Amino acid sequence: MSVAIVLVEPEIPDNIGAVARAMKNMGLNDLRLVKPPGGWREKARKLAVGADPFLDQAKIYDDLKSAVRDTVWVIGTTRRQGGRRRAFLEYHAAVRKLRDVSREKTAAIIFGKESKGLSNEDLHVCDWFTTIPTGDEYPSINLAQAVMIVCFSLFQGTVKAEGYEKWDQVSKEEFESVMASFMRAVESLEYKPAIARRIDSTFRALLKRQGLLRSEGEMIKGLSRRIVERAVQKYPKNS
Repeated sequence: MSVAIVLVEPEIPDNIGAVARAMKNMGLNDLRLVKPPGGWREKARKLAVGADPFLDQAKIYDDLKSAVRDTVWVIGTTRRQGGRRRAFLEYHAAVRKLRDVSREKTAAIIFGKESKGLSNEDLHVCDWFTTIPTGDEYPSINLAQAVMIVCFSLFQGTVKAEGYEKWDQVSKEEFESVMASFMRAVESLEYKPAIARRIDSTFRALLKRQGLLRSEGEMIKGLSRRIVERAVQKYPKNS
């Protein structure tokens, strides 16, 4: 199972240490940090308790997009709903999806900073969002505890892993290549910039709902190239 645990701008080093320990407990080892606080490694060791190698091997990034570039499916965790948090999956469905995807490719689950959660920019990177079920009276969960719950949920599904569908999904980098090809086709049809941006946003949302298979990506690229070729023939630019 290849699931990356990504902490975006964690504020408390103790939480990073506790996350490392939780990951070791549950058999996960891919810890990624976006803009961690200064001196976090030494401060985090207190609660890592035997998971020090996870802190030493953690990958550090300047932004979330870079942190998930090699993954094929990204889910963000949040307790807020509405606005841009519309692409929700029920928690257990999200865990099942993570398990399925991560058997063949790398998936990622994202946790925001302790004080504010995920920003709108971070939300744009995620394919889906989920909320860990809690009591209505106090739904906010400590960062390290939230990671432990998710890691445990993933671990529960590792004993019986038979009969799953093999997915050959594209990475985020490949996804962007497909989108670039598609948008070149849109531009060749001379849509107005505002409409082209809406098409880009709508098409991205459509593809993210179920994930994009490599064969589907190649088909879209081929179709896009054909559209560009035909557009050039029909609407030649004046030189």
